[in-house]
Amino acid sequence: MKKRFAATTSIAFITFALGYLLVVSLLIGFLTSKYLSGKSTGERGKIGSIRIPFKRWRIHLHHWLYSLALIAVFAATGFHLLTPGLTYGFLLGVTIQGVYCYEDWHRILVDRHHVAAEQNYDVFQGMAE
Repeated sequence: MKKRFAATTSIAFITFALGYLLVVSLLIGFLTSKYLSGKSTGERGKIGSIRIPFKRWRIHLHHWLYSLALIAVFAATGFHLLTPGLTYGFLLGVTIQGVYCYEDWHRILVDRHHVAAEQNYDVFQGMAE
């Protein structure tokens, strides 16, 4: 009962403080990102990740990273779609989903040899089962 009251009170306060459009668009951004992204870490989603090979490294541009970059660009230029609350709420929802739902959210620069070793291990692991 206390948890439900705390959650309801928190949601009511956030909605009042930020505005219901921002909260609704944040939820829509989170759910859209959840639907389009891979179900777990390393799994391919409906839209593939952006991975850039660079010398011995692989740069992984997570969706939360370019969503955060868009928030910064839109804030700096004053650009928004429909209302600022909708734009920033949606992008913030995408950012929160990317950080909250994946274990490797912080891994942006990865050694390509390490990635190849992990992939070979996964292949052999699957054969043993």
